[in-house]
Amino acid sequence: MRSPAFKPFKKHILICTGSKCAPEKSPQLYQLLKARLKELGLDEGADRIQRSQCQCLGVCEGGPIAAVYPDFVWYHHVTPELLERIIREHLTKGKPVIENVFYAPLTEAAGNKNC
Repeated sequence: MRSPAFKPFKKHILICTGSKCAPEKSPQLYQLLKARLKELGLDEGADRIQRSQCQCLGVCEGGPIAAVYPDFVWYHHVTPELLERIIREHLTKGKPVIENVFYAPLTEAAGNKNC
């Protein structure tokens, strides 16, 4: 049996597009993410950003929800404008957009799971 093809990536962003997580907004947000990564050339090469849509990330409020790995940073109420900031600041420069983070390892270490 042959192994599936795999392209390495720098970061992975998941967007919940399930029926309970802002279903009127999140599918369009995912399509915007897909288009922006392609426009910026982040869909190929060494700086490639893997993207996935998920039916459920287990947080059914505050959506659209996005999670960035391997950073373990979760965002709430993601708008097209916030998504652009996440792409420009977090995915490319490694700086999370703190004001919309509701979970990150540092927030738990500080005793605040819902920053």
